[in-house]
Amino acid sequence: MKTTNSAPPINIKGSEEKNLKKFLQKDFTPYLVFAIPLAFMAIFLVYPMVVTMLRAFMPSGNKLVLGNFSLQGFTKFFESAMYQKALLNSFIVSLAVTFFCVLIGVPMGYFVARVKMPCKNLMLSLGILPIIMPSFVGAFTWVILLGRQGVVRHFLNFIVTPLGIEIPTIYGMFGMILCMTLTYYPFVFQLSYGAFASANSLLEEAGMLMGAGRWHIFKTITFPLILPSLGAGALLVFVRAIGNFGIPAIIGGDKYVLPTLIYFRVNGFWDLNGAASIAVVNVLITALVLYLQKRVINRHEYETISATHSEIKLHEGKGIRIIAIVYCVIILVVSLLPQITIIVMSFFEKWVGLFPEGFTFRNYLRIPQYSNKELFNTFYLSILATGLAAILGSLIAYITERKKPKGAALLDLSIMAPFILPGTVVSVALLSAFSGSSLIKLTGTYTIIVISYMVRRTPYVYRSVAASLSQLNPSLEEASTIAGANWFYTFRRVSVPLIMPAIISGSILTLTTLLQELSTTILLYSSRTRTVPIQIYGAVADGKLGEASALSVILLVVVFGIVYLMNHKQGKSIASSFKMG
Repeated sequence: MKTTNSAPPINIKGSEEKNLKKFLQKDFTPYLVFAIPLAFMAIFLVYPMVVTMLRAFMPSGNKLVLGNFSLQGFTKFFESAMYQKALLNSFIVSLAVTFFCVLIGVPMGYFVARVKMPCKNLMLSLGILPIIMPSFVGAFTWVILLGRQGVVRHFLNFIVTPLGIEIPTIYGMFGMILCMTLTYYPFVFQLSYGAFASANSLLEEAGMLMGAGRWHIFKTITFPLILPSLGAGALLVFVRAIGNFGIPAIIGGDKYVLPTLIYFRVNGFWDLNGAASIAVVNVLITALVLYLQKRVINRHEYETISATHSEIKLHEGKGIRIIAIVYCVIILVVSLLPQITIIVMSFFEKWVGLFPEGFTFRNYLRIPQYSNKELFNTFYLSILATGLAAILGSLIAYITERKKPKGAALLDLSIMAPFILPGTVVSVALLSAFSGSSLIKLTGTYTIIVISYMVRRTPYVYRSVAASLSQLNPSLEEASTIAGANWFYTFRRVSVPLIMPAIISGSILTLTTLLQELSTTILLYSSRTRTVPIQIYGAVADGKLGEASALSVILLVVVFGIVYLMNHKQGKSIASSFKMG
């Protein structure tokens, strides 16, 4: 008799129930929490940029019709004299501003870092003030100083006119380059100062022992070591200069640049497709410069292998100390003239010739009556956007640094992309996606401004928190998880307290820049959502310089006060808050 052994039956139903039970017991909180920032990025950054790219290849107008592709928006750069001049002007202004910022900032950074001189901390703090003040505010103060009836121009012409020389007015290319240079040189100054102060002096001392001269040592040892910081500062300046709207709009005169050309296409003709084409060209230029900067830095990057660090020996010679002090004082005084002028002008009705006229407190007394709504909008939009950007940036930083998903590099690139995008480009992208017959129509609302602020400024919080997380050992978080805590409890009670200083630092930088934001808001605001920077811009256009000055002083005091108080509480210098640019 033959017997066969059969395998025991598999209980498929019981196995499925067990897997389902295990699946339902899983903590889905992190997945749900992480889905929110990813959805935001997809809807309000990726989608608008895709729509902008599509609109760039459409005929002029505001209609988005797939299949009706055209290169009309790009051919204008070969056919239209206005487009060609705007493109050329953008290149000239951005490259010139970058060159002069490096020319001014590097020697100043070297002097403050390497020369024995008094009041270094004061110089570092004063050197950051031009960045704190809105650039368009600096522009109209230079109109007071170097305009057709400007006080400084009047004085200089009195001296040089007998020689047959006349100082040009601030309007045009000269004014844009001067104003942007004196606004953005602190980026190069602060970064080069940090590089000179932290560079290992052992190599320089070794070069001196071998008989090399100071210039040869600087050229072959010091300069290569500071090149990455110098490249970062130059890139920051170029990106800010090519995307600046306020300065060219106020003192550019008839000299268009790409941001003012975008404003002209949208505000004058509601030509979203044409504006999208210009925006794409602007982004391509920025991306090309970023690529070239990285390539140059990578080819010439050096690092010291030795862990030994020698204290830098400061120059103590009388001659170099006099040159350093005089140079730094001159640069600071010239760059701070707008702040001084704006405070004085806020107490007068007008400024013609050498002295202001019509002393009055009316400019300040009128603010509660005429700027109530604008002040509320400015603080409401800025604070709300800052809070949301802090949450968004912290969550995305946690995803990229702790969870490290496969697309972490792409997520990092997406969140940082708006950092190099001009405000007008972000505005055009949002208008392209959420106006007209769009499924979600946001034009003229508070929502679209808050979204634009978040898209542009979340990188500040993201970078700050990501840097903090990369330096923190995850062992405390792992211990919490092993002890039985769920993800949300661990994140709230362990991770957040550890990264809170980084969140605060990034949020302060976000808030102070949003309070003075103009280039993004200028294309998105309505009569209901007008902010203080928009009101200042309008007052300058109407010639109400006293009113504009008083509002600017209020804005300047608030921004400076926030930065000073938070850094004083954290024991940092004022300059440290603006290292991210």
